[in-house]
Amino acid sequence: MLTKSLEIAEAAFERGELEDALRFIKSYLKETNECGRGWELLGLIQGTRGRYAISVSALERASLYVPLKPIARVCLGYGYGKIGRQELSRDLLCDLIDSPQMTVDLLLQIATALDSIDQPGDSMRACRVATENDPTNAQSFYDMGHYAARCGYPANIVESLARKAISLDPENVCYRIGLAGMLIKQERNEEAFRFVSGLTPGQINEITCACCLQKIVRLYEAQHDYRRVILCQQQLLELELSNQSN
Repeated sequence: MLTKSLEIAEAAFERGELEDALRFIKSYLKETNECGRGWELLGLIQGTRGRYAISVSALERASLYVPLKPIARVCLGYGYGKIGRQELSRDLLCDLIDSPQMTVDLLLQIATALDSIDQPGDSMRACRVATENDPTNAQSFYDMGHYAARCGYPANIVESLARKAISLDPENVCYRIGLAGMLIKQERNEEAFRFVSGLTPGQINEITCACCLQKIVRLYEAQHDYRRVILCQQQLLELELSNQSN
């Protein structure tokens, strides 16, 4: 029965039902407070909820009973950074980069965690390993470009990484807008326009960054693409109304 309760909590967590998962796992741990997997799940839930101190405490307790799963080790490293233990965070996360247990998704999470403690060079290394593990993963190249820019690499290197991401995932609107924004800064507006000139109404409606929309509005206006100007302005209005209602 207790094992079933843990499975129910895990299923709720996987569905993103965090409050239900939290309720189930707390009830479970009241009955058996020496279950490493239970404490590990509590740590993952609390980390996802942004309760980092509680998450770290739960994951450290879990590690006394069981070896932590790869995702829990990443969560612990991220949590250390969030509670101010940055050196410990960096040491743990950098060790994980070379672990064969790390998937591409986990490597990208490690990169994000390292960047949050101002270690973009280590973030680049995590992304580089991700590209080696899966050379077809566009996000790895795009993120590596972002961290390269943070590290002060030349613009042509950042641009080439963004172009590589777009070549692997040409329908990704975020990559296209990101590269367009970079080209705008270099006053290469016509090149920038080519990367967003084919956006459909549906793709524009998916853009949730007001700053990104404002960038491409100026491009569309310069190229007299007033149909897309109107679509972007409508989406900007929708975002503003949504923010006011929250």
